[in-house]
Amino acid sequence: MLHLKLLHAPVRPERVLRAIFLGSLVLALAPACRESTPPQPPAAPASGAGLPAPAVNPAPTATGWGTLEGRIRLAGTPPKPARQPTIGTVVSVCGEETEDRSLVVGGEGALAHVVVSVKEGATLSAPRAATPEPVLDQKRCVYDPPVMAARAGATLALRNSDPLVHNVRAASGTNRSFFNVAMPLEGMTVRRQLPATPGDVPIRCDVHPWMRSLVKTFDHAYFATTDAEGRFRLEVPEGTHTVVLWHERLPEVAHTVNVKAGETVQVEQTWNVADLK
Repeated sequence: MLHLKLLHAPVRPERVLRAIFLGSLVLALAPACRESTPPQPPAAPASGAGLPAPAVNPAPTATGWGTLEGRIRLAGTPPKPARQPTIGTVVSVCGEETEDRSLVVGGEGALAHVVVSVKEGATLSAPRAATPEPVLDQKRCVYDPPVMAARAGATLALRNSDPLVHNVRAASGTNRSFFNVAMPLEGMTVRRQLPATPGDVPIRCDVHPWMRSLVKTFDHAYFATTDAEGRFRLEVPEGTHTVVLWHERLPEVAHTVNVKAGETVQVEQTWNVADLK
């Protein structure tokens, strides 16, 4: 009977709570008693496996260089240049007349101020030599030179060598003024940027309307102008090139030439006075 009483004795609540608490504590401490394993670094990939190939810079294209040179002439007796009277306030500096310089012919028909350019210039490697800064001077009431070549967007140096007031007005393709600069002092130089689009940039002086010049601009640096002896020289990459010759009073012509590295190719051109515009 005693055994039955023990089995049916009431269970004390505090014992139940103590058992639950001890069981929870054992479960909480069990992971901390296990031996911890330090984290392992990721395995290194096998040599060359899964790695991108190293970047390889392409080798620069080797380019040989040759030279274009030549002499441009006008055959026949050129017309006498037109003359235009100046105004009284400049006679002491510029004389009573100025001479039209749209056609300048020297001995043996040497033709100055012909613009020589390479048609494919924009697709060629950059020139080895830097392009000189273009300079437009004002001397004895004329622009010097009357025709010049420059890179589109380049800076044009404007110089006044006269003890007179001049101005330089450049027009764009639509004949609107691109810039207009007053130059009242002898010896002064200012700089202005040419239009970024290649083309012809006419230049005028509003104070002295007979003063005129033209700047032909290109999207490359492979150009030159002939000197007083009608000569030009231009270094170009080897290859086949189309050489374009332009003069404001003569029809444009082109010559195809093949230039080899270290070679000088002669480009000759003779217009006839009958071709003059």
